[in-house]
Amino acid sequence: MNSWFDSLNDMISYIEDNLDKEIEYEALSKIMGYSTYHIQRLFLMVANVSISEYIRCRRLSKAAHELLNEDSKITDIAFKYGYSSPTSFNRAFKAFHGITPKDIRKSDTLIKAYPPLAFDFSIKGASAMDYRLVHTNTFKVVGKKIHTTMEDRKSYQELPEFWMQVQQGGEIPTILLLMNQEPFGLLGVSDYNPNLDQNEFDYYIGVSSNTEAPDGFSEVAIAATMWAAFPHKMGTPEDMQKFQNQIIMEWLPSSGYEFAVGPDLEVYGQDNTVETWIPVKKKQ
Repeated sequence: MNSWFDSLNDMISYIEDNLDKEIEYEALSKIMGYSTYHIQRLFLMVANVSISEYIRCRRLSKAAHELLNEDSKITDIAFKYGYSSPTSFNRAFKAFHGITPKDIRKSDTLIKAYPPLAFDFSIKGASAMDYRLVHTNTFKVVGKKIHTTMEDRKSYQELPEFWMQVQQGGEIPTILLLMNQEPFGLLGVSDYNPNLDQNEFDYYIGVSSNTEAPDGFSEVAIAATMWAAFPHKMGTPEDMQKFQNQIIMEWLPSSGYEFAVGPDLEVYGQDNTVETWIPVKKKQ
């Protein structure tokens, strides 16, 4: 497990050494030993921020430090840290720090520090985690969909609100009536698209169904997959996130498996039972 954390720290070192250059995701992939899709998923879940967002924040933090402590021109700093124009740099800088670059040397000005990440492995009290492996054929999820983002932790606010909206709108019974194939249960589906910025994803509240999506509903096809399924108690959104992080930080590194391409599932059964499913494949 320790080497897994060492690889994460090596990724951070590579990013730090190349903040003023183009950062190759393929290089990060070689450091970690996973595909670029998998390292983006892992980083997002372990660090709670996407790689692209982390790089952006580190560059803006470094830019502020250089403007404050060195005799650097704003235009030079903008191009150094990958911005195509001073205008785009000014906009990003103000959104992050709350001030424009030219105002940074004014007295009593506050800027935002965003230090480099460091992943630390420590031995803790062992906690048992029950899981089972589930194999599914291709199936389709039909239900209600929202597009959300991890940026600024918006999904943590939007997803509970989405669940409340669907429940208060009386749509859960309608969704459940569409269920006619495995996996059975009400599903929460986090569909990360490897071709998009990993900040963004589609989230479905739906069921497995071979029927056509009714008006106002959406559908997504899920390929044949092997899943690691973890039963746990129903909890708050924060509890769910902590449990998912426990899977990634404690179970995955020593499991002999790695992420496969596919969505994450929450499978809600009767009697308030719930399982978190993550797509996995055996390590090569």
